[in-house]
Amino acid sequence: MAATDFLETLKSASQVELAVKRSGTWTRRPVWFVVDGKTIYLLPVHGTDTKWYTHFIANPEIELSVKGRKIRAQARTLKGAQLTDVINRFRSKYGDLERYYTKLDVAIAVTI
Repeated sequence: MAATDFLETLKSASQVELAVKRSGTWTRRPVWFVVDGKTIYLLPVHGTDTKWYTHFIANPEIELSVKGRKIRAQARTLKGAQLTDVINRFRSKYGDLERYYTKLDVAIAVTI
């Protein structure tokens, strides 16, 4: 699938399905996201303590699905000033993050 098609589909979605590998098997869960250009940002609900994040650290390949479209990509961890920017983007899209997120110490960036 073309990256532009996937990014276009994200415009009408509030969450994506994230798949990470755990012991060689893909595990899936819905997650919130924000987009900036060709980069999709994910914020683990419990920060570095989030189970999917710990599996991601072991294998940084992820799969994102939305409305029947899928894309696999390598992702990278963000901290510091980049993390602050991502948190601000999430607040603009979803509002009061502290109601849902218990630890805001890391984000994931997926450039497609």
